[in-house]
Amino acid sequence: MATEPSERGAAETKLTPGALAALFAFGAISLTLLDSIHVHTGTLAYAHPVAFGSAWWVPLLMGTAVSGGGATFVAGWDRLGGPRTTASNASLVRAGLLFAALYAMSGLVPASSPVKLVIIAIGAAVIFRDVDGSRAGAILMLVGALLGTVAEAINPGFHYLVPDVFGVPIWLPALYACASPFVGQLARRFARSERALAP
Repeated sequence: MATEPSERGAAETKLTPGALAALFAFGAISLTLLDSIHVHTGTLAYAHPVAFGSAWWVPLLMGTAVSGGGATFVAGWDRLGGPRTTASNASLVRAGLLFAALYAMSGLVPASSPVKLVIIAIGAAVIFRDVDGSRAGAILMLVGALLGTVAEAINPGFHYLVPDVFGVPIWLPALYACASPFVGQLARRFARSERALAP
């Protein structure tokens, strides 16, 4: 894990409204754009599309997923006793680019679901090792993969056109496993920056 030092023994601060807003904007823009790849490749379809095949609420959902997921990760990290070191900016950039590439691949590459699962799972392991690598992070990654997949499976607003089980493709949990350490450690960087700037 590429890390930068942080204060040991001090609890992570809660994300400020400004930081949550920044995470929300990041998710609303980036994940909506990535989701449009799934729309235009016929990976999924929305029940009531408004523009470009997407529903009006998608940016709100994506923004909430990143800001809420990030805040939950920070709180869970503290409760699970995660290390105080934080991922470096360079490792977060690498993780973000790899996550985006794997997200796009899941829609663009004409491969079977098992093949996509293997590729994305390998990517998730690379991301986790680069930005996290801790026991606390592993637990939070598994929780995020489970909850994210369940949330999509029960969402009546869209459906996958080629589902494998419970209405979703089998590679979906692995994609959430890519997102969890990236978004979580990004949120922790926000928390650390706020703590450093606090009077």
